[in-house]
Amino acid sequence: MKIREKFKNYFTTSAILAGTILGVGLFGLPYVFSTSGFFVGILFLIICCALTTITHLVFGEALLRTPGEHRAPGLAKIYLGKPGYYLATVASFISLSGVLLAYLILGGQFIQNFSQIINIDIGINMATIIFWIIGILGITMGIRFIGIGEVLGMILIMILIIAYLIWGLPGLKIHSFTSLDLKNFFLPYGILLFSLSGGSAVPEIFNFFKNKGISKDQINFKTPIIWGSIIPTIFYLIFIIGAFGLFPNKIIPVDLVPGLLNSNPILAIATNILGLVLILTSYFILGLGFRNILFFDLKFKRILSWFIPIFFPLFLFFIQNKGFITIIGFLGAFILGIETVITFIVHHLSQKYGKKMPAYQIKLPMLIRIILIILLLTGAGLEIIKFL
Repeated sequence: MKIREKFKNYFTTSAILAGTILGVGLFGLPYVFSTSGFFVGILFLIICCALTTITHLVFGEALLRTPGEHRAPGLAKIYLGKPGYYLATVASFISLSGVLLAYLILGGQFIQNFSQIINIDIGINMATIIFWIIGILGITMGIRFIGIGEVLGMILIMILIIAYLIWGLPGLKIHSFTSLDLKNFFLPYGILLFSLSGGSAVPEIFNFFKNKGISKDQINFKTPIIWGSIIPTIFYLIFIIGAFGLFPNKIIPVDLVPGLLNSNPILAIATNILGLVLILTSYFILGLGFRNILFFDLKFKRILSWFIPIFFPLFLFFIQNKGFITIIGFLGAFILGIETVITFIVHHLSQKYGKKMPAYQIKLPMLIRIILIILLLTGAGLEIIKFL
């Protein structure tokens, strides 16, 4: 492979993973950093970046060691049997439902903010229903939204991050970075794990190289996975620093718009409009992806595979709305914690029983693997206790 083509392939696949990771978790990060303390947040940012990078790498290696095309439930079925498959499937179902619920909550808030900006104040429930109606129109429009949605989402996030850095830097104060709240020491963990996870993109990276005509034993996406995992971490940190400058010496709200309307109305309106479009495009993509998993992978009937992603998140909103931060914290610490444990076990078994020799190998000592699994399960257990 020529150096120029290799660089192009690495850049594209790094962007696929980074684009999958960068999402609405962005809006929760300034809140958790300002609540627990900036340097506590930095500590967990480094830990979660390392953990998700390793998870993406071992998932990729397991894919390369296994003949055929697979996603997480498929690999779990091969190496863990039906119990592993069912556990991975249930985790994926809860994860996708929960993510759509989180987007619904935040999208409703952004719709309500927009109504207040144009002096037509509506309640949060009505705002959420309006967002949901727009969302289901996007989902039912189907694949036409996917390509443009991914590109548009990436562009909008970049614009927001740069804008926050430019406007936030002049307002930075040293005191904003020195606060510490030990009662909320572990608050960043689940939110950051949610915000930095992009395992669903790893099979897409594999397919990218496969479609280039590269044989499975020659596919090496170790470097793109590393950079695709690290780049979003850097952008998140830039956004957080900008938000600290815009909200000096205070707890930064998850909903940034009301707090910015008085101090920086231009940025407030831009945040609301760009954020709303970002949330909507992501909602379209996730909803359609959920439908495809139900129909193609789990063999649900066509009507049911449409019904669940359209109506189930709205049902959850009205019966189990614990708020955006609580929902993504639960999805990160509990659901992604369980999925990561499954990935580590599958990776170990693929190294023993996989029929292919991959182009790269992650040598994870058994003691380290066991310690990580114990810590992940402990975090999942504590999160479910807190959530319930």
